[in-house]
Amino acid sequence: MKMQRKLDRRSFFQTGALAGVSLTVGPAMMPSAFNSEESLVDQTPDSKTITSPKLPSKYALNLEPAKWIWYPSQRTLPNTFVLFRKEITLNYPLKQATGWILGDSRYLLEVNGQRVQWGPAPADPRYAEADPVDLTQLLKLGDNVIGITVLYYGLGDGTWPAGKPGLIFLLDLEFHNGQKQQIISDDQWHTALARCWRPGQYKRWYLRALQEEFDARLYPYGWSNPGFETDSSWIAPLILSGGADKPALNTDSSDYLNNSSGGGELTELRKRSVPMLLEHDVPVATLVESFSVSWHRPVTEYFEMVTPNAYSVNGSVEVELSASGDWVFELNEPGSGVVLLFEFKEQVVGWPYFSVSAPEGTTFELLVQEGHVPFKNGGEAIMNNHFNSWTRFTCKAGKNEFQEFDFESVKWLQLHVHNGEGEIRISKVGINRRCYNWPNPPVIRTSHQGLQKLANASLNTIFNNAQEVIADGMGRERQQYSGDIGHELHALYSVFGEYQ
Repeated sequence: MKMQRKLDRRSFFQTGALAGVSLTVGPAMMPSAFNSEESLVDQTPDSKTITSPKLPSKYALNLEPAKWIWYPSQRTLPNTFVLFRKEITLNYPLKQATGWILGDSRYLLEVNGQRVQWGPAPADPRYAEADPVDLTQLLKLGDNVIGITVLYYGLGDGTWPAGKPGLIFLLDLEFHNGQKQQIISDDQWHTALARCWRPGQYKRWYLRALQEEFDARLYPYGWSNPGFETDSSWIAPLILSGGADKPALNTDSSDYLNNSSGGGELTELRKRSVPMLLEHDVPVATLVESFSVSWHRPVTEYFEMVTPNAYSVNGSVEVELSASGDWVFELNEPGSGVVLLFEFKEQVVGWPYFSVSAPEGTTFELLVQEGHVPFKNGGEAIMNNHFNSWTRFTCKAGKNEFQEFDFESVKWLQLHVHNGEGEIRISKVGINRRCYNWPNPPVIRTSHQGLQKLANASLNTIFNNAQEVIADGMGRERQQYSGDIGHELHALYSVFGEYQ
């Protein structure tokens, strides 16, 4: 008798959809935004004709007279960070300050030293989406500084398949006296190569571009505040040749990594198609355990190569909780490290952070995981796996405030401390959580404790897995992944009232 072969998900798609089985989605099943004029597929019945997109689309955006700018260079290494600084003086009370920003691959916008927003959302590089900005409440009379940190992935990841380095920015100012002014990206800014993040750093994983290592001793603290004095490391940016209505992919910036280009006229700069995400702070719930480890191989080798038998656990470390809420301990044994494991109340997505006072050169690996078994319960001591979910921070002398540049998916946060001698004082361990701005966030209440726990966990899963895109695990991937998310879409449509 011939046995019927059991199909896993991948085999099903290979033998089904790829073998000629078709799926038709009618207009009644989809909101109008998905039957848009940008569709590449002819919508006539039974048609399989691929047609060119109709440009300009309803999302088209032209940021003239702004220019695409970058650090003067003939090539840009992977995972390079560049700082852009613009001083502006406001002589009249401001009524409104709104505009657009896009940094390829990712940017962090600050005003007068204050974090404003991080972006952009993942998008087709041919139709890159600029984010809206509203600085009305952040700019003040007198001197102001707009500071933008731009990260260029280079090698790409699951959210960024191709592109070129660049920044474009436009801000329209309107004053109460009726006067107007424009702030644009041009050669009147100052830019610096941020060597606190080493240019050319390797990838974390094939779906994650940035393996972050940050050296606070090399960071120009205060650079995005008024009064900062630039030195010779700050120079005028390079104006890139490319239209303000086109993505960075269309500029003349050199892409020696992939030799990518914009595809001529079939490209378009677009407005962001979903709302900006919301951010709020979430502190860790508890310190679960602390212990020391002895290293038999160099620490950097372990984190680069995940060398087997690289360390052994010595035993617990006494960590004192001070009256101010700091975790305090001593780091004195050469060739050893101290590990502290923290747990959040629930799994969250966002930017982990911590503050520390430590001797100059003390090094921290911040590791995060969605699931973990503490060492005291039989789990691994160093919370590492093949996703390489760690970031390295090196301290300047005194107080340091560290935050990851890219966001993570976190239930467990671990700090491994080494390469220092003396008192270590850690405070404010937490995460800046990012959540989609839902039009109808649901509330589910039941008298059954178990069902309530299940409902809360289910909603939290949606909060974590639906950011700008819908994925089945933000810790490992951020691209639109069609395999596991159909059931999420049902919840988004019917419960959250979300169609974008």
